[in-house]
Amino acid sequence: MSKARSVTLLVCTLLVASRCSSGASKTRTSAEVLLNERMAAVLLREGRAQEAEVAYRDVIRSDPKNPDLRDGLGVALLIQGRVRDALDEFDRAVKLDPGKGLYRIHRGMARSQAGRYGEAEEDFRVADGSSSVEDRLDVAINRGRMRQRMGDYAGAEVEFTTAIAREPKSFDALLGRGVARESRREFAAAAEDYLEAVRLQPKNPEANLRLGLVLLTMKKTALGRRYLERTVELDPSGEAGAKARLLLESNPAS
Repeated sequence: MSKARSVTLLVCTLLVASRCSSGASKTRTSAEVLLNERMAAVLLREGRAQEAEVAYRDVIRSDPKNPDLRDGLGVALLIQGRVRDALDEFDRAVKLDPGKGLYRIHRGMARSQAGRYGEAEEDFRVADGSSSVEDRLDVAINRGRMRQRMGDYAGAEVEFTTAIAREPKSFDALLGRGVARESRREFAAAAEDYLEAVRLQPKNPEANLRLGLVLLTMKKTALGRRYLERTVELDPSGEAGAKARLLLESNPAS
């Protein structure tokens, strides 16, 4: 089972691969433990973080030294915003398998959320030495997000550009670089990144919202309104749709 790569915290869900352990309890067969591990990963992939947490905690009782389970529980907690609890689980996963790049990336994300930037960078540095192309891509993306959180928008742009060099069609990297460029008031360059992101994921409300807003900033009102209207269609009851409606009301068609 593959791992879905993280995009944004709170809305992004990660699929964490599980392994069957031979150390099942007397009351459960190995097949039952494996099934529960897979169900926990499915719940996480579907964004049902609270249910995933319960499932991971249940199966960990039968397989407490499985680092995939510790990592999966950490992701479920991180999605819920429980950073300190997530860090405890990521620490356990890394202790069990220090060389696994993805565990380092997840712990780096949590450390960054906690403002522990130096420690996060150490995790990203270790993960950047991974043989996995996906791990190295994730490192660049999450370093970019950390730089943005630190207010270092120039540094963030550099990291996202590195990610794009590694994978030119990375939606997360393009959106992240667009945000960094917009923060630096490089509106035309930001619009190019947002447009490419929309081409990759036409139904993504955030990408359409950001493109519409930056076009309004560039005084391209008619075109900007088009993307804002699309945002409302894509997310009629969500936060992105609400922001788009407000922008449409304050920027009427000429």
